[in-house]
Amino acid sequence: MYVSRVIGDSLERGSEGILVRVSGKKQHYLPAVLIGGFGVATASGRLRDATVAVRRTATGAVDPVDPRAESIAWLPGMYRLTAPPPGIDRDVVDKLWDPVEDKLRDLVVRLANRRLVPGDDELLFTYAAAAGVRHPSFADVAADYQTRNGLPVPLGDDLQYARMTALLNQLPVLRTWRWRVLHSPADVSRFMITDRGWMYVGQEDKTTHGLILPMGPRVAILGYLDDPGLPPARPAFEEHLDLCQSTMTFLNAAIWDDPFITMLIAHPGDRDRLAGLPDHRALRINAYGPYRNRESVGLFD
Repeated sequence: MYVSRVIGDSLERGSEGILVRVSGKKQHYLPAVLIGGFGVATASGRLRDATVAVRRTATGAVDPVDPRAESIAWLPGMYRLTAPPPGIDRDVVDKLWDPVEDKLRDLVVRLANRRLVPGDDELLFTYAAAAGVRHPSFADVAADYQTRNGLPVPLGDDLQYARMTALLNQLPVLRTWRWRVLHSPADVSRFMITDRGWMYVGQEDKTTHGLILPMGPRVAILGYLDDPGLPPARPAFEEHLDLCQSTMTFLNAAIWDDPFITMLIAHPGDRDRLAGLPDHRALRINAYGPYRNRESVGLFD
């Protein structure tokens, strides 16, 4: 298994709160409510106030003090339009995330408890599509795509319009992928998450590659391209599989090696593990496969 560096693929292929969030200067590119789910709750009970352990790629070190979820993974006005058309809210891009973010806390609970309800599949598709365009590194993806097609690099409001276009283009694409839910059992390491929120993975003997999005310390979703050599497809998110320890060790080590992230986020109880992540290229999944409750050679079988 390996981590793919192909970050523009989905673009090319078609690329907690109870109250409604009000956009402001502090605009998160990874939802604070999602980040908080990986941490330790405070007396307020708000996931935004939860504390998490953070390792910065700029220094390679873990923060000496665990920050609050709300205090990381944001930039001032990063989605704000400078010259919106008449009648258009200058924070219209930031508000694109609201339909999922306002439901994210309960959605993750249902996902972890294996009790999804009708409509949750669309919420998960929308979250995955948004995750692909929210991070600051989207600017690099858009620039690469434009220049390879003989077009100018999108800047300013043009970059924000590119985000909206990519979001709309990716949604129908992601609906055609296969999706399963991955769980980390209580006796296995917890998931960690980068500020990008996702990573591509693949297998040396497969042309298929997949997209893993950690949703909480014990649950993630895996989407992967359909392939005629795979078993018959099941409805999205119907299949729940438990990961073995070697798979979790590999995944957590691999996401730290993503060159486009700025931080890796974990439960404060995992500070030592976060600080001492091994080189994922030297790791191997055990001979029985990545899952405990299903015979499989690889993640996509």
